[in-house]
Amino acid sequence: MPLAALILATMDEEGSAQAQPLLLTLAGQTLLERLVWQACRLGCRHVVLCAGPLPAAMMSALDRLRSRGVDIKLARSPGEATDHLHPDEQVMLFANAIVMQDHPLAALAQSDRPTALILPEIWGRDRFERIDAVDNWAGAALLPAAMIRETAAMLGDWAFGPTLIRRAVQQGVTRVPLALASESEADEIAPLVRDDLVGTARVLARTAEVSADGVVERRAILPWLRGVAAWIALKPVSAMLLALLALSVLLMALGAGVAGYAGAAFLLLVPANVLALLTRLVGQSGMPEPRLLTPLLAGRALWLPVLLAVVAGQEYGAGGRVDVVLLCLWLATQMAFLVHARARGGVWPEWRPGVTGVAILLGAGFVAGWPVIGLGASLFVSLAVQASLQHRLGWR
Repeated sequence: MPLAALILATMDEEGSAQAQPLLLTLAGQTLLERLVWQACRLGCRHVVLCAGPLPAAMMSALDRLRSRGVDIKLARSPGEATDHLHPDEQVMLFANAIVMQDHPLAALAQSDRPTALILPEIWGRDRFERIDAVDNWAGAALLPAAMIRETAAMLGDWAFGPTLIRRAVQQGVTRVPLALASESEADEIAPLVRDDLVGTARVLARTAEVSADGVVERRAILPWLRGVAAWIALKPVSAMLLALLALSVLLMALGAGVAGYAGAAFLLLVPANVLALLTRLVGQSGMPEPRLLTPLLAGRALWLPVLLAVVAGQEYGAGGRVDVVLLCLWLATQMAFLVHARARGGVWPEWRPGVTGVAILLGAGFVAGWPVIGLGASLFVSLAVQASLQHRLGWR
C-alpha cells in the first residue's frame, strides 16, 4: 500500500525556535531534515508537517528539502494535514523530533496492521505520551490515513497527537516494544534541548553500522573514530563535507604518487581511508553523503591498488628500480583480485591488516628507503589472504 509520513511538530505560543526540538542540529542538518530523509528512505512517497506558527529557521529547512526534490507539505492544523493524506494510504506518524535508527522504523513501515512503538511507562517522564499504566508511546507509529482523518474530524479542544494515539490504542493497535537497554537511552531518542543531543550523538555513533577494512581499522581506528564522529555530529559539519575532504586527500595521494613521492602517497592514503570511515559514521547521524560520491567511498578497497599502479608507472617512467616496479604491479593485481573475490562472496580472514594497514607498511618502507621490504611483506600478506579464501572454498 502507498506510504506517507506525518510529522507532528510542537511549538510554544510564540513559535520560538528555542521551543522546537525539530530545529536542533545534528550532523550539519536539523532534526526535521533528518527525520524527513529517514522517512524517504523507508519508502514514504510524501511527507506532511503539521505545525502552527513556524520560525524562519524551520521555513529554511523546508525550502532546502524542497530544493532537493522532497515532496513535503506544510499544514497549519490537523484538518489541513489530513487534506494531504489519501484515505487509502498507510501513514508513518512521528511525534516531533524522534531520533531512531532505520531498522526499528523499517520493521514498522513493513507492518500489515496498525502498529505503535512503545516504551515502559516508568521511562516516560515528560518526553513521551502515556498510553496506560504500563506503556508509553515511543513517538513513532504506522496508522491508516482513514483513522487520522476521522480523528481530525472529531477534534474538539483535545490535542491532536495524544487523541490520535489513544484512539489507535482503543481500536487495538499492535504494540511493539522499542529495543532499548535503559531509561537514559529513552531520553536520547527524544531530545528536547541542545544538551540532550550529546547523548543522542554518542548513541548514534556507537551503533552506526560501518564495515572496517581489516584489523588495523577495526581495532585501532574505529573505536576512537566513533567518539570523533559523536563530537563532529554536534558541529555544523555534514557527511558531504567529509566525503569531499576524503576524496581531496585521495587526489593528493595520487598526485604525490605521480610526482614521485611514493612514501608520502601511501601515508596520505591513511587519512583518506579514515575520513571515508568518518563520513559513513557521521552520515548515519544526519544526511548521508551524496549518491554520486557513495560508490567512490564504498570502493575505497581499490584506492590502494590504483595508487600502486600509479607508483609503478612513475617509477618505470623515471627509470627507477625494476624490482620495485614489478612488486608494485604484482601487489596491485593481487589486491584487485581479492577485492573481486570478496564481491563474489569471498570472506576475508579477520586477521588481515586491511588497506589502511598495508598503506602504513608501504609508506614506512618507502620513507625508510627500503621499499622492497614493505612491498614484499605486503605481498606475502596478500597471498596469505588468498590462501585463506581458497581454503574456505575448499581449494576449488
